[in-house]
Amino acid sequence: MSYLNVTNVSHSFGGRQILEDVTFKLMRGEHVGLVGANGEGKSTFLNIVTGHTLPDEGKVEWPGKVTVGYLDQQSTLEKGKTIREVLHTAFDGMYAMEQEMMDLYDKMGDATPEEMDKMMTKVGEIQTQLEESGFYSLDSKIEEVANGLGLGSIGLDRDVSELSGGQRSKVLLTKLLLQNANILLLDEPTNYLDVEHIEWLTKFLQDYENAFILISHDVPFLNSVVNLIYHMDNRQLNRYVGDYDKFQEVYAMKKAQLEAAYTKQQKEIAELKMPDLNASDIEAATRMIEGTARSMGIDIVD
Repeated sequence: MSYLNVTNVSHSFGGRQILEDVTFKLMRGEHVGLVGANGEGKSTFLNIVTGHTLPDEGKVEWPGKVTVGYLDQQSTLEKGKTIREVLHTAFDGMYAMEQEMMDLYDKMGDATPEEMDKMMTKVGEIQTQLEESGFYSLDSKIEEVANGLGLGSIGLDRDVSELSGGQRSKVLLTKLLLQNANILLLDEPTNYLDVEHIEWLTKFLQDYENAFILISHDVPFLNSVVNLIYHMDNRQLNRYVGDYDKFQEVYAMKKAQLEAAYTKQQKEIAELKMPDLNASDIEAATRMIEGTARSMGIDIVD
């Protein structure tokens, strides 16, 4: 099942082309590491798929009823709320369902037999959904995830306005994980986590049945949780199966092959003595070779 389809997306900023004709598909169970040099467009890509930025061309589609959780390091927390209260907002949808059920109970006193049957059916459906979603054990779930990421030692009844920047990031990450979205979009989630909490997050993501896209400079962490790498380079997005180490191995091999081919072709052009080969032919061939080389990040030296 496809959770996300990105088709022929291009985007520029400040006169610079960031993405060019990028196509991407995310399937259930895919744990994606989004990598590339700083400034290549990783965060821009996430902003586009979440709708925070509109692409110049192309389209982004979320087939079906897909829920998305995005770890945005720029999010703010409302003063006057405790950590526990903020974490409970991860389940706002469930609380809305519970309220709908209670409203139906209130209306049953004045309902006709036919209306009563419909209301009881609806109440039964809501009750089943809440039970299957673990609604009646939310507090223990909150404690589990909060402790896993180190919030328990801070105190869940502490006002979020008293927290440091790193502690606030932990609160946002904990809330995100509690939402149990179909897709997680994680931008540097290990920031401010110590080794123990990174280990907990690693296990959580390894067991995650749905899909996620992860940006991280923590290579051991990447290797532990991803099964696909998408490399953003020279405005393109290329797919590699495996972890980050496997990507580096394959990419280095492809780059070496192209460098060898480029060197060989440059030598052949230099050695050409054919009288009917004019300057424009040589220039066109050179441009073609240089364009291919640059697409793999090879520096062109005159």
